[in-house]
Amino acid sequence: MAINIKGMNTGVIRKGDTFVALAFKIKQPRNKETMLFFPALVLRDLLIALEHRLWQHSQMAEDQRMTLYKARDAAIKKMHASIPTLTVEELQHADASQRVDTLVLNNHEGENLLFTLTLHSGEVLDVEINELQIALIVQAIIQAINNAKMRELSLRLSSLLDFLPLYDVDCLDNGSLEYDTYQQPEWKVSLFNYYLAMIYQYTDEHGKQQQCGTVVKTRTKSENKHAEAISHRLLAYSQRLSKLKSKPCQVFVRTIAADNTHPLSQEQCMRALHQLRMSVKQKKVPA
Repeated sequence: MAINIKGMNTGVIRKGDTFVALAFKIKQPRNKETMLFFPALVLRDLLIALEHRLWQHSQMAEDQRMTLYKARDAAIKKMHASIPTLTVEELQHADASQRVDTLVLNNHEGENLLFTLTLHSGEVLDVEINELQIALIVQAIIQAINNAKMRELSLRLSSLLDFLPLYDVDCLDNGSLEYDTYQQPEWKVSLFNYYLAMIYQYTDEHGKQQQCGTVVKTRTKSENKHAEAISHRLLAYSQRLSKLKSKPCQVFVRTIAADNTHPLSQEQCMRALHQLRMSVKQKKVPA
């Protein structure tokens, strides 16, 4: 049976200046309590799923959105009345067996999001989050991180929620592509609609024009300014692209596909990136 959230509380476990985990204490109906600990990468996955539903809310018609927000405010008021106590001792003596090693979003079609969590102990838990609870949960997570004076982590997490990196590429002089692959689970890939190819063109230390690139999945088409912002944030995420952080470069973006029912293969992504590269070299694509 899935764990339902009646109330919740959050806190940060840190070692010196290093983030260890976010403590997430859940009060269930009948006041049973469950403590979970989310390391940074699993916490990011949780936030990706929650942020996707908030984005869906933002796409609603205004009257639907206002009705939803009114119901959300009532749900939040009820949750505030059921906040479990989270003590310093509980954070200092965290049970490592309750650390969440993996998280999967199993169902997000209705008003509830159903997550399956695998704990460090090997136990598997289902946790259900109602869409009216999401805004408060996200706020509590970010507030706990900021209260721990780890604003940089908060900013880094929030910058990685609206796109999914798939491939990073160096374009070699012989025309071939040398790339790294990000293994993304199917549930995360399905949350995004558009495949984008990006080519970065820059001048190396020898004065020679070079190119590298990436393929990501987003909710944003290439002509949108948001895609340009993603292209800049990628430089802090990718080891292969990080060399561009201090270099002036032009970025060229093209939408590969918007069909979310048929994921693109590695070959299709590489072919699209190569075609964009050739178009850039022939100056057929505006920056």
